[in-house]
Amino acid sequence: MGDAANQAISLGVGIFITLLIASGVIFIFSQMQDVYSEVSATDTNIAAQFGEYAMYDNTTLTGLEVINCANKYYNENMVVVSYMGRDVNNVDGIQYLEQQLNNGFLSYDQKYSSIIEEVEYDGIMKTRITFTRI
Repeated sequence: MGDAANQAISLGVGIFITLLIASGVIFIFSQMQDVYSEVSATDTNIAAQFGEYAMYDNTTLTGLEVINCANKYYNENMVVVSYMGRDVNNVDGIQYLEQQLNNGFLSYDQKYSSIIEEVEYDGIMKTRITFTRI
């Protein structure tokens, strides 16, 4: 009966170790699935942002589109809109654009080239949309 008891204990320990290993593998796969879903969501978000800015990347736009861009990203923390070397997606910038429009330096049909850059502002990486008169 001693051999039978030893075999039963060995079998029980073997099954216990097998269950521990299987549970560990399942747990690891579960954690990996959570990580991959977060990475996928981040990639989708980044792709959406690049798609959003694509219309401003190396394109020719009108003065009206410059004004619309400044209004669209008004007080946006991660985007800086620059018109002729001046940041314009804030209160002072919108007033500056209105002055430029009223003085005739900016017109709705004037053509502007635009580029997108990743730049550092105060230690934070931001997207800058720069408009230059053609």
